[in-house]
Amino acid sequence: MLRKITPTLRRLRGDCQGFGAMELALSMPFLMLLSLGMIDASNLIAAKIDYEQAAQQTTDFALAVRPQSSDGTYLVTIAKAAADVETNDVTVQVFLECGGTRQSDFNATCSSGATPARYVSVQIRKDLDTYFDWAALASTLGIKGFGSTVSVAGDSMVRFQ
Repeated sequence: MLRKITPTLRRLRGDCQGFGAMELALSMPFLMLLSLGMIDASNLIAAKIDYEQAAQQTTDFALAVRPQSSDGTYLVTIAKAAADVETNDVTVQVFLECGGTRQSDFNATCSSGATPARYVSVQIRKDLDTYFDWAALASTLGIKGFGSTVSVAGDSMVRFQ
């Protein structure tokens, strides 16, 4: 019986057929995770760029149509339309600084020697879902990972006085 098995073992030891398929099978989970990670990362980066550009468009508009008070409601409307987000995802602040110190009243007069500077700050922040549930994978591996929702923000600030 051993005589019949020995030639078969010798033949199998030199046989390399299927070796590439085995390597592919072993590396496939890593390649799939890498691909999913690249897809999620590229989508989040694209959203961040979109929000940054929308915030920049809004501050450019603020330079064209300068605010006369601390009410930036009209800028929220512009940012919301540019970023295609909801109103509560947009934060607009219009404020005055005197000599580098932020003032509570936009229409206040700075003391002598303090340089007045008026600013518009726009921030667009939205929670986006990833395509893959990374939290479930992390818990399976016993490590801490981020959730399946990631907060993405874009902001811009401009001095108009």
